[in-house]
Amino acid sequence: MYKNSGRFLSRIAGATAVAALLSAGPAAAAWPEKPVTVIVPFGAGGTTDITARTFQKAISDNNLSPQPFTVLNVTGGTSGSVGATRAATARPDGYTFLLMHIALMSGEASGKSQVSYRQFDPVAGTTNACMVSVVPTDSPFKTYKQLMDESKANPDTITFGTNLGAVFHMTTLTMENGNPGSKFRLVQVGGESKSISAMKGGHTQVGLLSAGTFLRYKDEGFRALAMLAPERQPRLEDVATAKEQGYDASFCIEHWWLAPKGTPQEAIDGMAAITKKVLETDYAKKVFLEDRGTALTFDSGPGFAKKLDATFEWISPLAKSASQK
Repeated sequence: MYKNSGRFLSRIAGATAVAALLSAGPAAAAWPEKPVTVIVPFGAGGTTDITARTFQKAISDNNLSPQPFTVLNVTGGTSGSVGATRAATARPDGYTFLLMHIALMSGEASGKSQVSYRQFDPVAGTTNACMVSVVPTDSPFKTYKQLMDESKANPDTITFGTNLGAVFHMTTLTMENGNPGSKFRLVQVGGESKSISAMKGGHTQVGLLSAGTFLRYKDEGFRALAMLAPERQPRLEDVATAKEQGYDASFCIEHWWLAPKGTPQEAIDGMAAITKKVLETDYAKKVFLEDRGTALTFDSGPGFAKKLDATFEWISPLAKSASQK
């Protein structure tokens, strides 16, 4: 062996290590490196917008991200199709996400929207707000059973405020399907605020509200007949479910965080982790649980993707039926 072979090999090893470091370049920074935009395809003040801004504030107040999150309302089209399309066609670099719910699927299934949930990579499902069957406090219907029995005995006579083709319409169909033979006289009123006004003005006899909206307005003259949910909900434990009263009717809205197809896995995993941390904050618990009666749920990964597929299979016949009425 050469006398200086050890020193020679040491130099070779050192040079090799330096070359490897140079070829690797600077270490990749962790996501996110720049501000994140969350597109909400509905107007300010609605349930989806409130959800997005609650997450935004919790992220900021609790330093859950080194970069700010911006909420961008992009309205228009059926079932939020304009905003959803903008998100689907955004650059899949990990800095644009869509916050939406089952309306994305109902629009596709009914043929009224060209954007599909399949154009996105699933990130996470968070929070679950269920619907409440509501009547004015002076209504002759004191129970859900009375309402459903009457809608079957005298079909198409009870005026029901709804938003044709939208989530409320499909919830109404869920109620009818849960009691074969029932049929309401559907009156197009629009969203929740319009439904409240219609019932107050005596234009409609029955309506639907999300749990959070009912909690906010119940003292203005409304009574809940049934919680359309698998089980009783936070802050509405005194409202029995339709199932408890003998009717198979349930309709809840989970909010979905979605990314344009092809988004880096690092960004998908990072976003999912942040949304999960938000649900653990005191602020989120107050807004969702205490103020809005919304369950704090979380899904991500392969199980969440399968859940989306199963949800599409469930909502498709309802959406098609709604589009024909």
